[in-house]
Amino acid sequence: MSELRDELERRLLAIVPDAVIHGWQGPRAPHISNVSIPGTDSEALLMHLDLAGIACSSGSACSTGAVEPSHVLTAMGVPRELGVAALRFSFGKDSTMEDVEAVTAALPRIVEKVRSLSTVLHR
Repeated sequence: MSELRDELERRLLAIVPDAVIHGWQGPRAPHISNVSIPGTDSEALLMHLDLAGIACSSGSACSTGAVEPSHVLTAMGVPRELGVAALRFSFGKDSTMEDVEAVTAALPRIVEKVRSLSTVLHR
């Protein structure tokens, strides 16, 4: 699973160079990638990812449904503007490289759309 996680992160940084991978230099769970995409809002990203058939989350597993940034990211010192733009990708035994490819194929247009909407809405 860590190979899929690492490949997702590598590809994501190639297409969204200003993305922030939380905890990437420290020991992490091999099946989780938590990423913030500056200039976006996680709820808007989630809506567009869902429409593209991609499931992910915006917070820790124990606080799903919360509008506030993850308390874990807050405790790590992540600034609010990155906390509200965070996505949590989880991998399991059924995850494949095709899943990584689907995310990275859909993400550029989704990020562009959410960033343009954020600019229009002055968020």
